[in-house]
Amino acid sequence: MTHPAAMLPELRWTAAALPDTEMTLVAVYSPEDGAVRASGVAVPRDEEPPAAAVGRLLLELMDRLEAIAPETAEREMDPRPVEPRDGVDQPVADALAAYAAGDVAALDALPVVQPGTGFRQDAWAALRSVPPGAPVTYGELAARAGSPRAVRAAGGACAANLAAVVVPCHRVVPAAGGTGSYLYGPAAKAALLEHEARHA
Repeated sequence: MTHPAAMLPELRWTAAALPDTEMTLVAVYSPEDGAVRASGVAVPRDEEPPAAAVGRLLLELMDRLEAIAPETAEREMDPRPVEPRDGVDQPVADALAAYAAGDVAALDALPVVQPGTGFRQDAWAALRSVPPGAPVTYGELAARAGSPRAVRAAGGACAANLAAVVVPCHRVVPAAGGTGSYLYGPAAKAALLEHEARHA
């Protein structure tokens, strides 16, 4: 019997450089429905060129998919990036490029599929309702997710988010001030918040 993943097309990926930084936004998606399955920020290490950071991030995202959503990871990924092209509808590539160019609400309409508990799904949906340029605290996120006392669980939902930037966990900051922790580092979080504040 043929495995269901074998009948589906390979995952695709796209990238867009975040202006005035060395960072690149990357999204991995399923082409049949345009749903983002994993995304993040490629941050060069030491003297690493941005393209090498993108390659490293893609491997990390596929490793995370293998651990969290193995049936998605089994589909493997087309090594060629999808880039925006005039006259060709490329929703994920177009949205990522538009976000990088300053349309900071461009990612809002992209569908996202990631496995998680009921509370995490609620928290991720709540994250997507946080407007660019208006960060919230972990307590505010918990309240938006319908469980005001679940502040620690709201932090856990941010930490477990496989679709960073598209599901904007960077828009959650500590009540005590500062930017707080972020999988891709505090500098990446600060750069995203600054980009959104400038264009919101």
